[in-house]
Amino acid sequence: MASNSETAKNAFRNYSKRFFIHPLTQNVELPEAEAYVVIPCYAEEELLKTLESLRTCDSPKSRFCILVVVNDKLTDHVDLKLISDQNIKACENFRTQTLPFNFVWIDARNQNDKNAGVGLARKIGMDAVILNCQTNGQNPALICLDADSLVSKDYFLKIESEFLNHNADVAVFEFDHSRSNDLEPKLQSGILQYELFLEYYRLGLKFAAYPFSFHTVGSSMACKAVAYAQHGGMNQRKAGEDFYFLHKLFPHFETIEIEGPMVFPSARISNRVPFGTGRFQEKWVGSHAIVYETYHPEVFSILKIFLKQSLYLLENQDQTFESTFSTFESAHRLAASFLSTFNVEQNMLKILKSSPKIEKRRKAYFQWFDGLLVLKLVHFFNTDFPNVPVSSAIKILAPVLSEFSSDFELKFALRNYMKALPSKATL
Repeated sequence: MASNSETAKNAFRNYSKRFFIHPLTQNVELPEAEAYVVIPCYAEEELLKTLESLRTCDSPKSRFCILVVVNDKLTDHVDLKLISDQNIKACENFRTQTLPFNFVWIDARNQNDKNAGVGLARKIGMDAVILNCQTNGQNPALICLDADSLVSKDYFLKIESEFLNHNADVAVFEFDHSRSNDLEPKLQSGILQYELFLEYYRLGLKFAAYPFSFHTVGSSMACKAVAYAQHGGMNQRKAGEDFYFLHKLFPHFETIEIEGPMVFPSARISNRVPFGTGRFQEKWVGSHAIVYETYHPEVFSILKIFLKQSLYLLENQDQTFESTFSTFESAHRLAASFLSTFNVEQNMLKILKSSPKIEKRRKAYFQWFDGLLVLKLVHFFNTDFPNVPVSSAIKILAPVLSEFSSDFELKFALRNYMKALPSKATL
């Protein structure tokens, strides 16, 4: 049987042969560490605040390395180029300080516009770790952070005790968007509505018994290097790279949630990506809304029926597709259309034939019915329902929270409520 070191070396070698490695990555020399914090930095004016936040953390016993990837596009405006130049100088100056960790940066400026973006920047940094581990066969943690996010004082200690010393290969960290005193009232109200929406969506997934009801936030995720290499690494998406990356890993590895808030992303406006916090805030400020309206809770009831019937069929191969999904088809007038539109029968039959073992069929099922297809189901059925104020939707799915009239209190009550619910995937 191969040793853990040999398994890691093989995974890293196979990854470097099978997947695109950016030329910038190939010449990066990294110090050995048990964990690497990779920070993409695009036109970010507050990088030093993030680095200072890391510098003042309590020191762990394990070795950490901070890896900043300063990136921009060939066609960026001169003002953005100037910010990149300033961030390179900031990295040079920061390295001269006495630091409790190793510090490295990669100059990834002037990228081709076709691929330039946060996905490529994360990939450049994370791939550099993989290439550096090919010879030593270590399996360090790859931690993702953003250049506009602060961290808790115990950030390193929690990662060390709850992830480095844990068998899990994937982790997500609790976060709380930064609410500085100089944040204008409209942005304050917007970020609260956005966080309620994020928590509500997780609540809906838990209600439906979807096993991967985790946040997928780029500044608050981590994985072990071997898991990263075995499943194709980071994608090059310009937005949503975190969502796709994590949902690629979820069916294959144990995922843990590290509670606490550990990461404090910015609540500012940003139009650098088509969705996410910054874009939500931009739309919120431009609207006259007081509350955010979101998916009707009934769509999660439909999702729950679909999942239940799907898993029943996987476990009872003697049943027919038609008889199994008759319950789902009677649940809503659009159900038959959904089955047809997304080729559910063909995919389910393919999965049923994939293995005689139920565990492998379940894994294959959730590789197909992943987070994106779940979201498509939600959107598909929500067209037949009115949107609902997010706080009202939460109380429909979790009536025990109806006593909270303050949205601020509701957010924390909802988090505590969900912590008492099952969260680990059991495939």
